[in-house]
Amino acid sequence: MGLLNRLFRRDDRSDEIDALVKAHFNLKIKNRHYYQEALRHSSAIDGDVNGRKSNERLEYLGDAVLDLCVAHYLYESDKKAQEGLLTQRKSRVVNRKNLNRIGKAIGIEDLLDVRMRRDDIRSNMVGNALEALVGGIYKDHGYEKTYKAVVMLLKTHGIDQRIHETTDFKSKLHHWAQVNKVELKFEVVREYHESGEGKYEVEVIANGESIGSGAGRSKKIAEHDSARRGWRTIFEREET
Repeated sequence: MGLLNRLFRRDDRSDEIDALVKAHFNLKIKNRHYYQEALRHSSAIDGDVNGRKSNERLEYLGDAVLDLCVAHYLYESDKKAQEGLLTQRKSRVVNRKNLNRIGKAIGIEDLLDVRMRRDDIRSNMVGNALEALVGGIYKDHGYEKTYKAVVMLLKTHGIDQRIHETTDFKSKLHHWAQVNKVELKFEVVREYHESGEGKYEVEVIANGESIGSGAGRSKKIAEHDSARRGWRTIFEREET
């Protein structure tokens, strides 16, 4: 294989893209350019004079569509779950680490159009391309088919198991802080009433920097909420 073929994946991988979309989303491509764009990293258009676009705009769209699809699925799958629980469940599915994992599992990394060594492709680039692919599917097929396709993909990759996981984020944060020699503390920053009910707002602070805040009707609930948000902040930093 020549040097250029080792470095680049161009837009001529139509059969592989067709196969990926059919196998993992159960859809047939109508407008191919959406999918080619979804898999085109910004590095591939450096110096491009042909007007090709990177996947950044489709990633922006796909992020919103994916968020809606997961929220829709969670809302319909548990009629009794309240907003706080639904938000926690969504964060277990729509997070950078999970999207990177799914993107790799379905073979997006091998189809990325990039101008760099294949070994230099970062996990986030794969997860971003997955979001862009969802954006492309939405443009190609509309919301209803996209929703069904996204749910099928996520079910294959354990959405129902993930949303019912119970995670002690406070303990995980304390363990992370011990391992990394970080001073960690939880501070009540506000006490207030909402709809006649007392509420607490808590911030989790790492080495003097706020990494997450949460609220709840008790200090314990507020601390757990802030720990969950703080854990997500740490994950996103370490995945960058």
